[in-house]
Amino acid sequence: MKPANFRLAMGAWIIALCVQPSATWATRAVGVTVTGEITASPSSEVIEVAHHAYHIKANTPAEKTARSFFLGQVVDIVLDRPTADNEPEVVSITPHSGS
Repeated sequence: MKPANFRLAMGAWIIALCVQPSATWATRAVGVTVTGEITASPSSEVIEVAHHAYHIKANTPAEKTARSFFLGQVVDIVLDRPTADNEPEVVSITPHSGS
């Protein structure tokens, strides 16, 4: 390998290492979106959609807005990636646009 190509490759590798954490967090994938009817009165900790209870993640927009929804309302909930106990947590709750 020529010295100029080696320097270019080494420079690209160093830049890739420097931006890796920010690039990884910026592209962090959020889990799935679930659409359904609220089948039990929501609290700030749990919401039940389509007869399945979901835990609401602390310090998220979902925790702040959970009590503004009512029984029977159709909502979209966005789930975070599963935690250590393999249960995804709700990070966002919005009214379903079709309702």
